[in-house]
Amino acid sequence: LRMVAEKGREAHARDLTARQLASLASWRSMAPPSVLPDISPTWGEIALSSSVSPMSKVEESEPAAKLPISPPVGEMSGRTEGGAVKRPPVPARFPISIFNLTEGTALGIGLPFGSIPAQKLIDLTQHALTLGATEIRLAPHRALLFIGLSPTACHSLQQTATTLGFVTDAADPRTKIAACPGAPACASGRIATRDIAESIAAENRDLLDAVTLHISGCAKGCAHPGRAALTLVGGDNGAGLVVDGTAKALPAGYRPGYDAARGVGRIAAAIREARFRGETTAACLTRLGAVGVTELYRQE
Repeated sequence: LRMVAEKGREAHARDLTARQLASLASWRSMAPPSVLPDISPTWGEIALSSSVSPMSKVEESEPAAKLPISPPVGEMSGRTEGGAVKRPPVPARFPISIFNLTEGTALGIGLPFGSIPAQKLIDLTQHALTLGATEIRLAPHRALLFIGLSPTACHSLQQTATTLGFVTDAADPRTKIAACPGAPACASGRIATRDIAESIAAENRDLLDAVTLHISGCAKGCAHPGRAALTLVGGDNGAGLVVDGTAKALPAGYRPGYDAARGVGRIAAAIREARFRGETTAACLTRLGAVGVTELYRQE
């Protein structure tokens, strides 16, 4: 950097001479003295000292203290010896509510399954402007924050958003469903994912207490690449069911796409009947087993 700086403010590394480049090539990088090597006496890279410090006044015949020079395993995070402690995941908090800010109030509104028809979004934003909104910001979990509103205006806009089909309650069951656009919006979609998701959310709210339901139009699984407690995936045979897996897994059972919500409804009914007091949906699904859940889904 010094060599480049000496050539002027507009200089670049490419302006260095061959002699300067050769000089740079002969340099060797050294870690700064403050950097500790990632080693530990646990694995034997460092042996315990057999002698005491020369600054100590202890007699030579007295044995040295057997103290390690690095913390015990697990006490320092980020070390390769296993010190990093895996913390439990923090539950997602959806920014869907009325929030008091330092100056004014904000309203958080969610988009169902991450999208909304353009005209509904236009209607909502126009109403927000008439109520005095000064700014609209994007928020995590596919939500919008309307800023600059009074508390009364927030409630008015919230009611309008509910009427238009937006998510206005953080406990809305649609927040537990991952659904891609599906058919007919996507050429790869084999089932109408959003229609199925809306039906399941309306009829089986209690099923989605602590589980994720994934509804995928095809085996690509764009909306939720990871595992889900229940996955409906579109295919040549209709809507297939995958229990505790991804959309790429081979479905254990099928039913027509237009009737998929009814199959999930049968699973929900069985859970209501079999669930113990205080038992979560996920625990009950595990107890029923993948085979039993699949049979419930396939029943006519």
